[in-house]
Amino acid sequence: MMFKKAARRSVILCLAIALASAATSLPNRQMKAHAADAYDDLRAKYVEMLTGGSSYDTSDPDVAARIAEITATASDAQTKMYRTPTRNRLWPDAALGSDSAGITFTYRHVRDMALAYRTEGSSLEGDPALKADILDALDWMNANQFYVGKSKYQNWWHWEIGGPVALNDVVALMYDELSAAQIADNMAAINYMQPSVAMTGANRMWEVQVIALEGMNAKDGAKITAALDGIDALLPYVLKGDGYYADGSFIQHTHFAYTGGYGASLISSLADILYLFAGSSWSYDDPNMGNVYQWIYDSYEPLIYKGNLMDMVRGREISRWRSQDNAASAPIISAIVRLSDIAPAPHGASFKSMVKYWLQEDPENDYLKSVSIDLVLEAKEMLSASAVVSRGELVEYRQFAGMDRALALRPGYGFGISMSSDRIGNYEWSNADNNKGYHTGDGMTYLYTSDLAQFNDNFWPTVNSFRLPGTTVLKDHAQDANTKPPSSWAGGTDMLGLYGTSGMEYVAAKDRGTTTARTLTAKKSWFMFDDEIVALGAGITSADGIATETIVENRKLNAAGNNALTVDGTTQSSSLGWSDTLVDTDYIHLAGNVPGSDVGYYFPGGTTVKALREARTGNWKQLSGAAGWSDTPYTRNYLTLWLDHGISPTNGSYAYVLLPNKTSAQVGSYAASPDIAILENSASAQAVKENGLNITGINFWTDAPKTAGLVTSYAKASVMTRETASELEVSVSDPTQDNAGMLYFEVAKNAKDLISKDGEVTILQYSPTIKFKVNVNKAAGKSFKVKFSLAGTQAPNPAPIPVPAAYEAETLPIQSMTDGVTVYNDNNASGAKKLGLINNAVGDYTEFSLDVPEAGVYGVFARIGKATSNGIYQLSINGVDQGAEWDGYWTTSELYRDLSLGTYSFDHPGSYLFRLTVKGKNPSAAQYRLMLDKFTLT
Repeated sequence: MMFKKAARRSVILCLAIALASAATSLPNRQMKAHAADAYDDLRAKYVEMLTGGSSYDTSDPDVAARIAEITATASDAQTKMYRTPTRNRLWPDAALGSDSAGITFTYRHVRDMALAYRTEGSSLEGDPALKADILDALDWMNANQFYVGKSKYQNWWHWEIGGPVALNDVVALMYDELSAAQIADNMAAINYMQPSVAMTGANRMWEVQVIALEGMNAKDGAKITAALDGIDALLPYVLKGDGYYADGSFIQHTHFAYTGGYGASLISSLADILYLFAGSSWSYDDPNMGNVYQWIYDSYEPLIYKGNLMDMVRGREISRWRSQDNAASAPIISAIVRLSDIAPAPHGASFKSMVKYWLQEDPENDYLKSVSIDLVLEAKEMLSASAVVSRGELVEYRQFAGMDRALALRPGYGFGISMSSDRIGNYEWSNADNNKGYHTGDGMTYLYTSDLAQFNDNFWPTVNSFRLPGTTVLKDHAQDANTKPPSSWAGGTDMLGLYGTSGMEYVAAKDRGTTTARTLTAKKSWFMFDDEIVALGAGITSADGIATETIVENRKLNAAGNNALTVDGTTQSSSLGWSDTLVDTDYIHLAGNVPGSDVGYYFPGGTTVKALREARTGNWKQLSGAAGWSDTPYTRNYLTLWLDHGISPTNGSYAYVLLPNKTSAQVGSYAASPDIAILENSASAQAVKENGLNITGINFWTDAPKTAGLVTSYAKASVMTRETASELEVSVSDPTQDNAGMLYFEVAKNAKDLISKDGEVTILQYSPTIKFKVNVNKAAGKSFKVKFSLAGTQAPNPAPIPVPAAYEAETLPIQSMTDGVTVYNDNNASGAKKLGLINNAVGDYTEFSLDVPEAGVYGVFARIGKATSNGIYQLSINGVDQGAEWDGYWTTSELYRDLSLGTYSFDHPGSYLFRLTVKGKNPSAAQYRLMLDKFTLT
């Protein structure tokens, strides 16, 4: 695309010449010769996007409701607007001078009034007094608060994005009522605050939106072109940091899952801009546009459950009272509606199909109550169109390895898990948002059923934030925010794209606001099968002197709080305030709030469960200190079930099974004859078999040989197997995303032959047991599949893979390093290349992963090249020093030296970590570096 950008710049430098002489040769997005009203056409289209135009039926109930809401909001803003000459703000909830949010709130109030002024059917449409107030507000802000040269204070976002987004809308809506000077002054202010596209993720897309619409309002084609150029960097998939991942993850702020927060804003803004400029002289196109359509399927569609956006990907936004999960989905659904109009036909049809399903599953019409009239009209058109076929319920399993989330969508329910690791933070807390997010990233589980109000209707201000479902926690522990746990084990694998195994190693963070460190750790796994979710915990250990709890459930009840609760078939009290310690409990059943929302809980082998039925009161102000947040108290009723591991437990454990949508009788029958068998629940491995499906899930927690069920793994891994009479399928992943080498597996079955495999899988043996290895270097948590035949003619075993004659340094995968490396060409080196280790101090290291395909005792050798910068080094293998320290510096004539570093017993095939650590340097050596040619094992 470099040629395209160069062409754009030439157009901008000499617009008149370009329009006259080169229009026919410009790429699609270039400013072509156009009529003087091209900008006016764009603006008219944009105003229609905001208002719905003027050709709709104002008596349509849904349209009339939106008109009434738009009118009421504008009337309220107009009523509350300050008009005195000595005013220092325009609205009581929008302080100016210290709180930057006042900039955004002020312009949003003006936008609300401008929208009513331009909305067909509103009693305020064209109202002279309203117009006067709008213009007065614009002029006052431009003279006193938002102008060229104004110094920004507090949060940059309100100056560069929040305020400008709303101001652009106001100018577009009121364009014909504004003087040229008013338009120019307001656009100049936006240009001053937001001059260029420079950021990442959603912030970048907001920059694009602000500058593109400024260009439209200011009739500045160069601005539009420069803005749209900024989209290019958003479209490729990323491997780390902010952006979209190939597995469907979306990250913002480097290490937080934000598909439903910043990701919602990004796709909403992008879709609007693509739709707006489609068919114009600036219609956007890019080789990566296909990614945008794929994001809908991978990143957004799975996370919208019957119209509700799952909170586990919304970050701080769960603390925002205007955007609970039933409302938070609207920007994404609107984006999909916009894209359905401009996407290639197959995508467009699919998008309309999924939107129709969500709309049909929205009993309260939440979507139609919150979006622009333009989108209301299109949504209703989809609902009535027989050609648009509803997608139906989505049934699949998703492992979002890039953001430590897992999701099982089954008939009648959805189940999400929110985890964290040394890659993904536990929860974000900033700008006074998300004050009580303590354990939302600690394995919190979300069970979605037909009770679509479960996680809205004031769930977050009223739920006990110390007892979130699925978590293992220190009692009443306000855990620190913005923290990445030290463990890398968080992830899982799937089978058939329908069933999944997931897990995390939980390590408690310190107390928030203190330096008090905590020691609680736990190995936590979830096995998601056809109609049950098995939860296991092991290695639960703490020296904190605080009670440790695993929260099985914290379910919001009906308005009376009297949902029927039965324990082992016996009905319990339905009175609020009831609590009990339920000894030797096999199963529990909780009646749902609506049909299709009952939940059962089975405890294999029986256990003691603590239970509490309570009314809880809270307000949104407790969750966020942002201006305008409500302190209105809300009371909701909850049933909490938890397992008490005691104070400072050692190697504690738990096991329970969630049974969504089952009656009390069905739960009792399941407990009497469960479909699952727990094969192991230890700190080394957790394994469960689903007998009906003949599927087994296993999480291996250690880098050591370990057998669970039929599978032996030699390193940390997540595994699923599925066996039929004639086939065995295996799915594996590296949930740590740390392994730069191979995972080795053995399955205690005799395979006849190979049916299929991913390219990263190497078959080592079919008989008498199955052996294979998987290259997981840079796999980013991806699952790899292999399928074997168990019937038919026996295939011969592949020839054994020998230990390589040399491990060339420049080709070895690097597990980790403190500094860097450089490859050099050298005809005297083995393979004509050598690797420079750019270490700079004692303690610096470079660690390689060496694949050793055959166990045995080998002599270990390293060949190093002569260099005045070579330091003194120590080799370690899997963390154990190998041989003595050695000095890589010499002055004699030989160019290379072969160092004998003793013998090492490689007790199993696998990847071994060879770390070279700087121990010092010769006084004559210039630096601490090393020229490494190869390793050999003989």
